[in-house]
Amino acid sequence: MKLLTGGKDISELVESISWSGDTKQVARKINFTIAKNSKDASFPKVVINEGDEIIMRNDSNENIFGGIIFDIDKTASSNVVTYLAFDLMFYVNNSDVSKVYEGLPEDITKEIAAELGIECGEIAATGVSVYMPCLGKKAYEGIMMAYTAASRKNGKKYIPLMQKVNKLCVVEKGTQCGVVLSGGYNLTDANYKSSLQSLVNKVIITDKNGNAVNTVEDKDSQSKYGTVQKVYKQEDGKDATAEAKNLLKTTEQSASVNGIPNDFRAISGYSLVIQEPDTGLYGAFYIESDTHTFTNGKAEMQLTLAFENMMDEIEI
Repeated sequence: MKLLTGGKDISELVESISWSGDTKQVARKINFTIAKNSKDASFPKVVINEGDEIIMRNDSNENIFGGIIFDIDKTASSNVVTYLAFDLMFYVNNSDVSKVYEGLPEDITKEIAAELGIECGEIAATGVSVYMPCLGKKAYEGIMMAYTAASRKNGKKYIPLMQKVNKLCVVEKGTQCGVVLSGGYNLTDANYKSSLQSLVNKVIITDKNGNAVNTVEDKDSQSKYGTVQKVYKQEDGKDATAEAKNLLKTTEQSASVNGIPNDFRAISGYSLVIQEPDTGLYGAFYIESDTHTFTNGKAEMQLTLAFENMMDEIEI
């Protein structure tokens, strides 16, 4: 593992690295600590400022992450300095756009990226044309509005990611990353939880005056778990039946796994295969968040998994 800034390899001074991502935040980040010793004039020093670029490479000298330093944390009594860097998705998340876009989502994404001065890499093709007023929205919202409209037509899920250090890409969310974690081999721990605390299996639809006009229910769930009902009041411009169905919930499932050695392919937005007998986690799961840590020559990863492939849908 190598860490470079300004073209210089600072790996020997790095004490720990945490590289992470989350489908809800999208921008990947890296936290790392650099050793310091202000009392020893011969101790190697490195100067890193806000706005400097940081590159992380694997042992094969391939670029894994590229980002910009945003935070520097120094404490007088500490023998390390802590740095935080985000990849260029930070700018997509935080920059505003105000324009009416029309065309394919892949072309709209390229147009938005050009406005921000960001290069594009592989952009998922949809073949679905959209008309999209995007006034006073974040650039990320603009991209997801376009791809949400396409998803409504073709049923596919999408997520924008920064790849090859500085290229904005859009990939199909849930694509297999090629990683298989197996108990007793490269899977060090696994957790599975199921809960009925959010159970809703009957929804009464009412008009604006509170009069019941329809009912949506899951009778199989009611016979198995009992009945928990909610009331949904009709809203203008919304499909009441569809909205009521979205309120139905049965068993909620969550899972997390730890793997060693670390595998750079296992990142948020993709899926992987788990084989773990004690928790019963078998099959393909979606990575919702990931943290890859490197400390004292030891590398491991912690992954939060989802059982359904959910897209961050933003309506036009």
